[in-house]
Amino acid sequence: MNSIIVILPYFGKLPEMFPFWLESCKQNETINFLIVTDQQISSSAQNIKILNSSLFAIKKKIETVLGMKVWLEKPYKLCDFKAIYNKIFYEHVDKYDFWGYCDCDLIFGDIRAFLTDELLNSYDYILGLGHFHIQRTKDEKYERVWKSARGLWHNIQWREVFASSQNEWFDELPYGVAGQYYTLYPDKFWSGFSIHKRCYESPITNIPTFIDGYNCYDSYIKDPAYQNHIDRLQFWKREKCSELKNIVYIKEGIKLYSVGINARGGIEKHQILYAHFYKRPLSAQTQSLTKYIIRPNAIVKYKKPNKILLWWYAHNPILRFSIFYHRIMKKLKFSK
Repeated sequence: MNSIIVILPYFGKLPEMFPFWLESCKQNETINFLIVTDQQISSSAQNIKILNSSLFAIKKKIETVLGMKVWLEKPYKLCDFKAIYNKIFYEHVDKYDFWGYCDCDLIFGDIRAFLTDELLNSYDYILGLGHFHIQRTKDEKYERVWKSARGLWHNIQWREVFASSQNEWFDELPYGVAGQYYTLYPDKFWSGFSIHKRCYESPITNIPTFIDGYNCYDSYIKDPAYQNHIDRLQFWKREKCSELKNIVYIKEGIKLYSVGINARGGIEKHQILYAHFYKRPLSAQTQSLTKYIIRPNAIVKYKKPNKILLWWYAHNPILRFSIFYHRIMKKLKFSK
């Protein structure tokens, strides 16, 4: 079995859903996780290691590794350094076959059910998005890739990216390290996308219900983030097909499912790799960390889904008020 380590640096107050994320990591006991943080986190899981540090200490380590001054005054800027976590945390990464990174505003399903040894033996660069990504540790091609990549907003290379006070999306598609890896070595890049869906869900934040921008064709066809790049990123092409509505996510042990109403009016259930929520506010309303439902504004006690329940979770007025309230509070926070 290929060994894997996934790295999460996190500084500042932990999100309310953090215990659910942590438990979903623990359940994937053949995947190792390294959490680098200034928070007090405890876990007895053998596959989870906590490294206490500070953002300042990580900045100094990066500057030592690169031999240059970098801008890292806010934790969110760490996104631009994800591409070199293998250098920053070399002593933790080197003994693994694959290393990667993830966010903690997501819930993992059964990772090995998707990232099988057959797949890992065939590809060097897996997924390529900031919320979850892994890649081969011993990959001579990679130095050329990240040193020739650019930022999303500006056509700037790695030195300018690391010195910039803005988040340049250096790690991600369409233009960053992931996009450059696909450009140079498409046969060694596995995206998780197929012509009808991708293997994970990442619902859009400005829509109250759970709608994934790629897995929903009506959203996909109008989204310039996909349409402007599908000639270059061929795996972003998709066709119209039957899709689910009134979606929730159900966690049952290690497995995670997308559940909704299909075009025939029946309930349909698909196993997914993970669900990513883009910091969507989800209040924790259950004590169980192993079996629950994620509805669009909360993590709640498991109930066997039926069509009425799914419709109510997707359309109740409390949901819409909750999303509106958090949008207003976010705007007020950033206006101060």
